[in-house]
Amino acid sequence: MNPDILVDLNMETLFDHGRYLIPIYQRNYSWEEKQITQLIQDIYDSFLLEKSDNEKRDEKNKDEERITKKYFIGTLVVNKETENGQVFYETIDGQQRLTTLNILFGVLHREFKDEIGDQIKRNVNYHFNLKFYSREKSTKTLQVIADTDNPLPGDFNQADSYNYQIVAAYNIALKKLKSLFENNTEELNGFYNYLIHKVNILRVPVPEDTDLNHYFEIMNTRGEQLEKHEVLKAKLMDHLKNDDKDMYVFNRIWEACADMDRYVQYGFSPGERDKLFTLSIESVEEWKWNEFNPTCFDNIYKHLIKENEGKIEIENAELTIEKIINSNGDFTKNKNEVKEAPDQFRSIIDFPNFLLHILRIQMGEDVPLDDKRLIESFEKYLKVDEKFEEENKSFVKSFCFNLLKGRWLFDHYIIKREYKGEAERWSLKRLKWNKNNNVSYVNTRQILDDEKRDYNKNALMLLAMFHVSAPTRIYKYWLNAALLYCFKNHSAAKKINFKEYILCLENLAQSYFYDRYLSIKEEKVSFYDIIYKNDFKSQNKNAAEKLNWEVLNTGTQVENFIFNYLDYILWLKESDGYDKFEFSTANTSVEHYYPRNPLPGIEPIPDVVDNFGNLCLLSPSKNSKLSNNSPSAKKEHYDKVGFDSLKQKTMMNCGNWGRDEIKVQTEKMINVLKKHNPFSEMKVF
Repeated sequence: MNPDILVDLNMETLFDHGRYLIPIYQRNYSWEEKQITQLIQDIYDSFLLEKSDNEKRDEKNKDEERITKKYFIGTLVVNKETENGQVFYETIDGQQRLTTLNILFGVLHREFKDEIGDQIKRNVNYHFNLKFYSREKSTKTLQVIADTDNPLPGDFNQADSYNYQIVAAYNIALKKLKSLFENNTEELNGFYNYLIHKVNILRVPVPEDTDLNHYFEIMNTRGEQLEKHEVLKAKLMDHLKNDDKDMYVFNRIWEACADMDRYVQYGFSPGERDKLFTLSIESVEEWKWNEFNPTCFDNIYKHLIKENEGKIEIENAELTIEKIINSNGDFTKNKNEVKEAPDQFRSIIDFPNFLLHILRIQMGEDVPLDDKRLIESFEKYLKVDEKFEEENKSFVKSFCFNLLKGRWLFDHYIIKREYKGEAERWSLKRLKWNKNNNVSYVNTRQILDDEKRDYNKNALMLLAMFHVSAPTRIYKYWLNAALLYCFKNHSAAKKINFKEYILCLENLAQSYFYDRYLSIKEEKVSFYDIIYKNDFKSQNKNAAEKLNWEVLNTGTQVENFIFNYLDYILWLKESDGYDKFEFSTANTSVEHYYPRNPLPGIEPIPDVVDNFGNLCLLSPSKNSKLSNNSPSAKKEHYDKVGFDSLKQKTMMNCGNWGRDEIKVQTEKMINVLKKHNPFSEMKVF
């Protein structure tokens, strides 16, 4: 192998050839749960796809050659160096992925050696080959993970001894792998074999005389690459190319919807808003620009004609793939937009992911929410034969209408992150029109005088609970369910009933809990079936033989959703601290209140330490220094800095904390989950 040329390496070769150095000018390891789980899931999905293709081949003709496609997961841009006669590669770009791969192999070889031991023995050339320049703690942490012949040290979770971000990544990868291969050794072996032989990374060396400072400057100022949703736009518009009016409408809607951080009304002029988002100009002022008036794609055109011109002007409408590629790639700005919206909201998803949600709802099929498969997902529903062109056109127009309606529903009934000065919080708000064409933002569902319950807050907490439990966009099935409900239950004559909306989300939460995370393996229900076949209602809740409550007593392997769901119920019951509690995306680490590996002088209690009552979700960075401390030391710390979860607060409120308290708390919290009835809690309807 010539190390001086561009080369693609499978994982077996990557960990057999070369040494890699992360230079000091690179940031430290920073990948979090969403990036780590996404990488593992992407590899797993590719493995399943090849497995399925080969099984189909075997059924059809066993003599055909087996599929051997490579799966590329990115690039490593490196600068070749020599030190003391040894070659190493200074990693310029791709260090986060390379570090994660080292962690992933450490987890596999350490935690699953009984299942894949024979393959590990055959893969004799694997060795740890990464170090951080001048970051001894990071290198030490990776070395400990890679030393699979020895157990992890007792202080592995201590931030003073090891890099907490790498430690957290180890635990995240372990949890993800266990969830994928629960009691399935055969599939795990297939995955590992696929990982080492078929998963490739492209190593790209820079020329020897490269000025690295100049190279970084170029990297940091380079233009964005052509995005898939821009290519998709051109493909869809191609089916409308014979009608300027349709192309104009499509283009305007697409551009208005593309900026997910601004309410969709801002993609149109005030005059257009009067027609698109006001049922009647004489209606109550508060609801001006705050309704959804269109009923189909074809009646939108009349709302978009400028009154003083009486003709259309197509901007970026006649797009082709060639024109997009030869352009600057900027097709997301609406030149007619009114610059009046404050930059105070952040969407929980991006535009490509939103497109897939709308496609999934329109087709009612199990469309993957993976934007890497964006174009492929749409092409499935577009016929190549010209005789189906009218059918293709109808599909595109229907999708465009659903896109606009979906964005309006999303802005009204799905949470956003709201920023005001230094403060930030979850919000569920709508536009409120004021005189002089100004707007403000108010809660979508405001409290009426005779109501004792804040329905808006209740829905917000449920949505936030789902969101923080599924940080990776491809797993936001709950969002698809919420949007589907809104599509089915909103029309010009009917607004969303918040009581029913909350019941829908509550039913979805119970289906997640009982049908996904508590069910025995044979009885688990797919997310698609929960949403599209079971109407969000749990199938297993009242079937004791289908449930395994012991999964709650498995320590760090308990699903994050279960803790967040319990915190939601505790909030609903106005548990101590509920008025100050907010769901946080930072709370991703399942931690033990009584330490699993206690400091000297603290008695280990391995028989109950992994029980549900002793566990809660915390921020890994906040807890890393305290993980092996006593409960009293943790309580003293969190009394000063504030608690992370309501379940944690219930534990902190106990006096002593030991074996008996853990048993009592376990039974108590499980009963809270078992007895939860959303419409008989303290905040009654």
